[in-house]
Amino acid sequence: MAFAVLRCAAALVVLPFLAAADGPAKMVLVTGATGRTGSLVYALLKEKGVNVRALVRNATKARMILKCSKCDESEGIFVGDVTKKETMSSAMGGVTALAVATSAAPQCKDFKDPSSCSYQKGAYPVDIDFKGGKAQIEAFAMANRNSPGPVVLCSSMGTTQPDGFLEKLGNGHIGFFKLNEEAALMSSGLPFTIVKPCGLTDTEAGQRELLVGHDDSMHESPPIIPRADVARVMVEAILKPTEARDLRFDLCSRAGTATKDISTVFRAARYPWQKSSSLVV
Repeated sequence: MAFAVLRCAAALVVLPFLAAADGPAKMVLVTGATGRTGSLVYALLKEKGVNVRALVRNATKARMILKCSKCDESEGIFVGDVTKKETMSSAMGGVTALAVATSAAPQCKDFKDPSSCSYQKGAYPVDIDFKGGKAQIEAFAMANRNSPGPVVLCSSMGTTQPDGFLEKLGNGHIGFFKLNEEAALMSSGLPFTIVKPCGLTDTEAGQRELLVGHDDSMHESPPIIPRADVARVMVEAILKPTEARDLRFDLCSRAGTATKDISTVFRAARYPWQKSSSLVV
């Protein structure tokens, strides 16, 4: 199935988790904030009155998309390179939640023909999604080691399909490297939510029924979801970290009764053994 590319002794043992900040996050950093999904996350957080920062590659694009004026750190706009941890330290300081909306983006002459696609040097999925994803996670953890908050990652469906359409785009194996980014986050010890959308569209939010699955088990036709709905889910995961904690799920949609309460998405994403607050072995 093809998806559009985006731009976690014999006695009873209770495994503890790192403590996350209680309640809604106080300062959120959105990486990839000038991208089509990241910009929606950034705008929605601001709309809800959340203190939000943006990590961008250049201030000129931020001025166009994020509507900032000075577009500098005084306005919460930080310029950095996600593949270089040292360029993100200022942006990460004091942040209580991280929204990762970065992704490698292929340039295609004909999107239906994967061989016509290519990535810029240094911007392959291995660079942005894997190495860049790890760098963001590590920079966030190091800057906030005393009270690490949640990391909400926008990944992608299709990561169980090694010969899938996404893997062939520019021979970049983007699903493989997104999957490894997910693994890096899940093994970091940080509270996480991993949202894996199907094909992204630029249509209005709140008009479709949102569907949850795992491991590419959904087969909607067409497999689409508005970016704006993905942004809604990511923002609610940040604002309701207890409900969304340690969830990794596929997200798609269909025509039907529009999903208004995002908490229902988190409940649907939870496996039966995740119903309790502690993991018991």
